[in-house]
Amino acid sequence: MIYPIIKYPDPVLMKPAEDVTVFDKELKQLVADMFESMYEAQGIGLAAPQINIAKRL
Repeated sequence: MIYPIIKYPDPVLMKPAEDVTVFDKELKQLVADMFESMYEAQGIGLAAPQINIAKRL
């Protein structure tokens, strides 16, 4: 799944992100989706808050 990338100055980027405590299939899929989204945007890095996911990965 390709997520739309949120850009500054969107207030969602200022919210604190939660630590990841469960490493499961859903997290693995999220990371794969983040890579897909990053490559689609021709980026070189992506943080979860940039796709509106408040997690620290």
